[in-house]
Amino acid sequence: MEHHKPIGWYLKEADSLITSAFGNAFECFGLTRFHWQLLKNIADNGEIYTKDYYPQVARFITPETFQAIIATLQTRDWISVHNDTCRFTASGADVFAEIEERQKHVREKMLEGTDPEDYAHTILFLDKVIQNLRAFPQVQP
Repeated sequence: MEHHKPIGWYLKEADSLITSAFGNAFECFGLTRFHWQLLKNIADNGEIYTKDYYPQVARFITPETFQAIIATLQTRDWISVHNDTCRFTASGADVFAEIEERQKHVREKMLEGTDPEDYAHTILFLDKVIQNLRAFPQVQP
């Protein structure tokens, strides 16, 4: 396959389109991709500890944005926060199921025509690129 653009173009274009597609899917809930990620982590783990979770997203959102996301979800009574631990409320668990259905639909459309192996190989490839670049002190994040 001949590439006409550098890898960075494809990475940024894919990220931009992914963010837009999920933003559109979550718009009716007044949510962003980052709200979704926080909710998904709670669903996967039963709870999240904000001091452990924030470093995972710190590269993408500010502490203020992170706190605003949490505040929005608390105000809607979708999550409760006690001692920096976030959990679903009953209504939050219910609405998460609706949001997850929208996410699954977008993900299916996004991956249409690909094989699970394509996704796995892409992740492995990008992880290797990241590891290789981190090995050089001048490109450390």
